[in-house]
Amino acid sequence: MTQIASSDIQFYLSNPGAVTGFSGVGTPGNSLGKFLSTTQISNTPLNDLFLDITGAQNAGNQVDYQCIFILNNTSSGNSMLNTVVFMPSASDIAGGATIQYALDTHGVVTKTSGSQQAIVIANSTTAPAGIASWTSASATVAGGLSVGSVAPNSCFAVWFKRTASNTLAVNNDGGALQVVFDSNG
Repeated sequence: MTQIASSDIQFYLSNPGAVTGFSGVGTPGNSLGKFLSTTQISNTPLNDLFLDITGAQNAGNQVDYQCIFILNNTSSGNSMLNTVVFMPSASDIAGGATIQYALDTHGVVTKTSGSQQAIVIANSTTAPAGIASWTSASATVAGGLSVGSVAPNSCFAVWFKRTASNTLAVNNDGGALQVVFDSNG
């Protein structure tokens, strides 16, 4: 077997209107869970998940939520073992909104499942029900969230919580999510 290539680990928006996994398009600002879409998150980091915070939203300390899926799209047949997701604190932009993340309660699911793959929310300001705690950026992988094993053609959902802080405007505000794992190949 060949190893899992970094390009085999793919990040997708969710599609709250889909009826099965890996169907329909996802859009930034409307990635509200339920199913894996066919829209990969862009390589351009601006506005690829959340929409910009307006002045009124910032002044009101608005909290927004968005969901992404991480897919093991390898053809090697190898599983992602001991998988951990984390936001490196070095990627956190100081002075802007705060970003936290949590794993969806549905866990690892198959890519094309007909059963709901993630919590679904009515709008971006509705908190996903069932998520008890949120994790902030950390300096090490040890501060991340353990996913376990992710078989080929399987995925899992990660939720993001963005809290406006009534700060001065910050260009390029955001953070980064990393996935680390072992492989049996």
